[in-house]
Amino acid sequence: MKISRKVWLDSIGVGLFTLVYSVVMGSFSLWMGSAAFVAVSYFFGAGFPKDKIWNILVSFALGIAWGLIAFRLLQVPGIDQLWPSAIMFGLLTFIVLFLQGTIMKFTIVPAWLIAWGTTMLIITNVPIHHWALFVGQLYGSMLLGIFLIGYASDYFNQIMERLLPTKDKSAETPTDSAEED
Repeated sequence: MKISRKVWLDSIGVGLFTLVYSVVMGSFSLWMGSAAFVAVSYFFGAGFPKDKIWNILVSFALGIAWGLIAFRLLQVPGIDQLWPSAIMFGLLTFIVLFLQGTIMKFTIVPAWLIAWGTTMLIITNVPIHHWALFVGQLYGSMLLGIFLIGYASDYFNQIMERLLPTKDKSAETPTDSAEED
């Protein structure tokens, strides 16, 4: 099995910068490392759209806010039951799609929903004592995922392509191949 150069460079770059992220995460006690992987996974899965980075970052921030709103609504007596919570989640999802389709066309719904889901997953399973710190760490982890893992591995690939360019056989001139005979 022949493994392409791109697979090698992508694997090395993402692996290397995941290691770097893990050291940074551990050094600064960022306990939400999974949020970074969710964010960068979305970014890679969306095709690494550098031209949409600000749209994605705003959508992540809105998703975190949406998670906080949903969590707060679930604290209202009665809404934490099956039907009221289902209706609440349905309405919030409707609002996301409606806003994106009307006045907030710059947002990206999958990024918004991923951040909302990630926020809900964390805050429904871990007690939060300092909400502002939590939000900062969550968003910071998502940013680090995209920039420290995603962009850094992309820059690594660009540097490796410059340092170790591939030999293009189609670039040979007819005289080059005739001289070898």
